[in-house]
Amino acid sequence: MIRSSAADFSASGDVQPGETPPAEDQVSAPQGHEEHGPHRAVPWVWIGVVGAVAVLVALFFVGYAVGLLD
Repeated sequence: MIRSSAADFSASGDVQPGETPPAEDQVSAPQGHEEHGPHRAVPWVWIGVVGAVAVLVALFFVGYAVGLLD
Protein backbone atom coordinates (compact mmCIF):
# COMPACT_ATOMS: atom_id res chain seq x y z
CA MET A 1 0.00 0.00 0.00
CA ILE A 2 1.34 3.43 -0.94
CA ARG A 3 1.11 6.01 1.84
CA SER A 4 0.40 9.57 0.71
CA SER A 5 1.51 12.72 2.47
CA ALA A 6 -2.12 13.81 2.87
CA ALA A 7 -3.83 13.62 6.26
CA ASP A 8 -5.08 10.21 7.38
CA PHE A 9 -8.85 9.79 7.48
CA SER A 10 -10.88 7.39 9.57
CA ALA A 11 -13.67 5.30 8.09
CA SER A 12 -16.15 8.09 8.88
CA GLY A 13 -14.02 10.64 7.03
CA ASP A 14 -12.81 12.49 10.13
CA VAL A 15 -9.21 13.65 10.31
CA GLN A 16 -7.24 11.75 12.92
CA PRO A 17 -6.03 13.64 16.02
CA GLY A 18 -2.62 15.16 15.49
CA GLU A 19 -3.09 15.35 11.73
CA THR A 20 -4.82 18.75 11.70
CA PRO A 21 -2.78 21.87 11.01
CA PRO A 22 -1.97 24.14 13.94
CA ALA A 23 -4.27 27.06 14.63
CA GLU A 24 -3.20 30.27 12.95
CA ASP A 25 -2.48 33.43 14.90
CA GLN A 26 -5.07 36.18 14.85
CA VAL A 27 -4.27 39.59 13.47
CA SER A 28 -4.11 41.91 16.46
CA ALA A 29 -2.62 45.00 14.85
CA PRO A 30 -4.96 47.85 13.94
CA GLN A 31 -6.18 47.63 10.36
CA GLY A 32 -6.38 51.12 8.88
CA HIS A 33 -9.20 53.19 10.34
CA GLU A 34 -11.95 52.51 12.84
CA GLU A 35 -15.45 51.93 11.56
CA HIS A 36 -18.04 54.28 12.98
CA GLY A 37 -21.78 53.99 12.58
CA PRO A 38 -24.05 56.82 11.54
CA HIS A 39 -24.63 59.77 13.84
CA ARG A 40 -27.39 59.38 16.42
CA ALA A 41 -29.68 61.76 14.52
CA VAL A 42 -29.61 59.88 11.20
CA PRO A 43 -32.14 57.15 12.14
CA TRP A 44 -34.47 59.78 13.62
CA VAL A 45 -34.28 61.85 10.44
CA TRP A 46 -35.38 58.84 8.38
CA ILE A 47 -38.17 58.05 10.83
CA GLY A 48 -39.32 61.67 10.52
CA VAL A 49 -39.21 61.57 6.71
CA VAL A 50 -41.21 58.33 6.56
CA GLY A 51 -43.67 59.69 9.13
CA ALA A 52 -44.13 62.94 7.18
CA VAL A 53 -44.80 61.04 3.95
CA ALA A 54 -47.31 58.81 5.75
CA VAL A 55 -49.12 61.87 7.17
CA LEU A 56 -49.23 63.55 3.74
CA VAL A 57 -50.65 60.41 2.12
CA ALA A 58 -53.25 60.10 4.89
CA LEU A 59 -54.22 63.78 4.47
CA PHE A 60 -54.55 63.25 0.72
CA PHE A 61 -57.00 60.39 1.24
CA VAL A 62 -58.95 62.30 3.90
CA GLY A 63 -59.17 65.31 1.58
CA TYR A 64 -60.32 63.10 -1.27
CA ALA A 65 -62.91 61.43 0.97
CA VAL A 66 -64.50 64.71 2.14
CA GLY A 67 -64.54 66.17 -1.37
CA LEU A 68 -61.74 68.74 -1.18
CA LEU A 69 -59.97 67.28 -4.22
CA ASP A 70 -62.92 67.06 -6.61
